[in-house]
Amino acid sequence: MKKHIYYCLGAFSLIFSACKDQPEAIPAYLQLQPFTVNAPGGAAFQKITDGWLYVNGEFLGAYTLPAKVPVLAEGQSEVWVFPGVKKNGLLVTPDLYSFMVRHDQDYNLTPGQTTEVKPVTQYDDNTQYAWDLTRSTFDGIGTILLENRDTDAGKNFQVTESGAFGGTGRCLLMEVDTAHALMEIVTEQVELPNQGAEQTWLELHYRNDIPFELWVLGSDGTQSNELSQAVYQFNVSEDWNKIYFNLTEFVVALQQTKYRLFFRAQLPKDNTGKYTKDKAAVRLDNMRLLHF
Repeated sequence: MKKHIYYCLGAFSLIFSACKDQPEAIPAYLQLQPFTVNAPGGAAFQKITDGWLYVNGEFLGAYTLPAKVPVLAEGQSEVWVFPGVKKNGLLVTPDLYSFMVRHDQDYNLTPGQTTEVKPVTQYDDNTQYAWDLTRSTFDGIGTILLENRDTDAGKNFQVTESGAFGGTGRCLLMEVDTAHALMEIVTEQVELPNQGAEQTWLELHYRNDIPFELWVLGSDGTQSNELSQAVYQFNVSEDWNKIYFNLTEFVVALQQTKYRLFFRAQLPKDNTGKYTKDKAAVRLDNMRLLHF
């Protein structure tokens, strides 16, 4: 399978720029395996697609894992692999995930030989969670407080075991149909850093058979003067998927003291105004809002 390389390797530059009268350097190889995650849910709970590689302090590239990487280093060498994700779900925006620590280990490298690297990571001890993790999974006695924002009193969201991520626990379910075509809900208010020096990210599992929207709302603590920023429209995902959003710019743009997440699901219509489905569902789970 072809591996995507986002940055050119310094090692290759050195190889091809070698003088003709000098023997070509023989690289060692690092076989980078997918990350092991020492956190609840493990690697299956995450979607760490990339590894950002440094050898002896030199950045060699960001790679879709697993990957085999040539390295112009020999002997005892310090290898760092930083976990990377697709920011905002886009393949063209690979990014370091700063809430998880780098893999840092020394390896004895030999030219022409391959050394296997099994990177391990976990959440940084300085990570702050806007909601306790037992609440954000919807599995505990108490969950994130949610509120209906649409005007349809005949249909409400549910926290249910039906179709939860991983087949266990509970998830948030938003169902719409032709009689109740719109559902809008918000989370409880939380305080978030809003100066930009500290990042705010959202981790989310989702499964949906219609598109739906994510917004960030900000206020001074009251509902009467809430400001809003559109963040993302989700495409249909028949299977559970994981996404990582960098919400920093949206929080900073609002410049408020309290913030909510706002989700909007609406039964779609075709260009004649006819509903394309009789009913649809959006499921959300493991909603982690993190910052430093």
